[in-house]
Order: sequence, then structure tokens, then C-alpha cells
Amino acid sequence: MIDDLIWRAVAKTEAIAAELNAAHLTQPPPEWAIPARSDPAPSPEQIPTLAKGVYRAVSPMLRSRFEAFGRWRLATHGHWLSIGDMAALWGEPDDVLLREIAEMRKVGESDWPNEASALFRPERLSLFAGSDVSNEKIYLFWLDFEDEPELWVYDSNGESRYRDLATYLQAFLDDDVSAAERSWRA
Repeated sequence: MIDDLIWRAVAKTEAIAAELNAAHLTQPPPEWAIPARSDPAPSPEQIPTLAKGVYRAVSPMLRSRFEAFGRWRLATHGHWLSIGDMAALWGEPDDVLLREIAEMRKVGESDWPNEASALFRPERLSLFAGSDVSNEKIYLFWLDFEDEPELWVYDSNGESRYRDLATYLQAFLDDDVSAAERSWRA
């Protein structure tokens, strides 16, 4: 099931990009405007958190995601990061895109009081996706005694929480933004 959701999300984002890029027929779209996925790394056993050197065990859904591909440029809510990208965020990445994503994440942490990285210890969070030009991002929120991390998603609708990757992908495929209307705050 999760594999099907992942590939349907890929197809949807590629269709959206193709439609947007077709509107400018006078010249081909720039490389940065075309979704792309890198090859997957060997099947991961651990996922880097925001805390340097701290990992969480890979969950079944995340294993499927990372076995499908590495970085996914122009994915849902920014760019989905590879395992290597996530670890590179511990320092000053050589990759310009990663540096810009890291900067946008830090701005959110300092300027948005209810942003996940301002609320929770860094060993509880992984940056799953981020944007280099906006506040769009997805955190994995690692809870004790749960098989899958929650996804905390930030975009123009505000903040949304999803039980797991499958729930998030289904909402994306259904254009369902109702999660932004449900607050976890009292």
C-alpha cells in the first residue's frame, strides 16, 4: 500500500509540474523547475534526527520511501531529503540547496513559536522535507512506543499533523487540507 501511495504522489507532482511548465512554451523550463529523484542509497537501518549523531530506527513506511529513491526535488512540501541530506544538515552542507533548506528551517525555529523544532528536543525530530524558498517543510516526530513517526507539515495553510506517512500521502492525493483545521493545542 505505501509503495503505491508514494508512486501516485510522484505521478501527481510530476503532472502538476508539467502543467505549470507547459504554460511557458517559448522556452524549455529551467532544470530547477523539473521534479527529479536521485537513486536510493542502500536500504537504511537508521534515520538521522536533528541532533548530531543521533539516529532513530527506520520504520516500515520510511524504509519503503527510502528504498524508492534518495532526494526528491520538487516533491510535496518542498524537497524530500535523502538519508545523506538529513545527516549533512548536522554541519555546513556543501550543497547550496541543502544550505538554503537548513537556513529556512532555522528561520522557522526562531520566528515561529509553535514550530516543531522550537517545541521539541532535536533527538525527537528529523527534517524529512524542506524548501529553499518558502516555509514549507515536513518533520518526522518520533514518539516512544509507536511504529511510525508522525509527520508535522508546515505550509501556507499553517500546520498539519498526520499519524504517519501513508495518512499524509493519502491526504495529498485527495487534496485534503482539513488537517490544518484541527489543532493539537487546547
